[in-house]
Amino acid sequence: MSTTHRTADAQGSTAPPWLMIPWPGAAIALGAVAAMVTTSIVAWPEMSAEIVTRAADGRHGESVSSRGMTAVALPLALLVLTALLSVVPRLDHELLHRTPLGQDRDPERARRVLSWTLSGLSVVLLVLHVGLVSQHTGDAFPLEQAVAGAVGAFLVCLGVALPLAAPGGRFDGRVERFRAALGPAYRVAGIVLVVGGVATVMAAVVSSQAAMATAVTAVVVTFLVLLGLALGRRWSRDGKS
Repeated sequence: MSTTHRTADAQGSTAPPWLMIPWPGAAIALGAVAAMVTTSIVAWPEMSAEIVTRAADGRHGESVSSRGMTAVALPLALLVLTALLSVVPRLDHELLHRTPLGQDRDPERARRVLSWTLSGLSVVLLVLHVGLVSQHTGDAFPLEQAVAGAVGAFLVCLGVALPLAAPGGRFDGRVERFRAALGPAYRVAGIVLVVGGVATVMAAVVSSQAAMATAVTAVVVTFLVLLGLALGRRWSRDGKS
């Protein structure tokens, strides 16, 4: 469990603890790491020594991955990422607490955003790891479609987290009105991104190209909805003031 003890800094604001593990995302990440390690151990005797991950052409040489690298790279990367995200709320405070953007920020909201983000990334890295191992063993695995579907799941996680990621802080005048308008806009944009993520997963059943096109479209539409709603609410408030 993440510790909740906080200290007051020199400016009197509350500093979050240095370690805020993003549960339950960290639990999902650890489960994904365990699945990756198990996959590597089971497949190890049948894995080829090397695979070509990128063929050579006129602009670059051939890229090769050894089975040892494939077995440990992504599990290790996910463990390191989990550790780094556990200290992000405190680093965020240390960098921004003297600025208007750092005022009245809730580190618990940041921890929850990181938890959802880590959950989605765990799915993507797990699928990618299984796909790379299958290339070493020669097993049939629809890597591109599976990764595209995992990206869709990642977008769903980001969409759920998006309302929690609305910028905090304490400003004056028009900047504060625009910041306040972002909260409702982030909620609507989060719904759009969740729908786009589900559509991406469904499109992955057809083809990876269709899925990735859907994912890119979902991200672009989410950004446009977010910006349009925020600007519209700000202008509406300015017109009433």
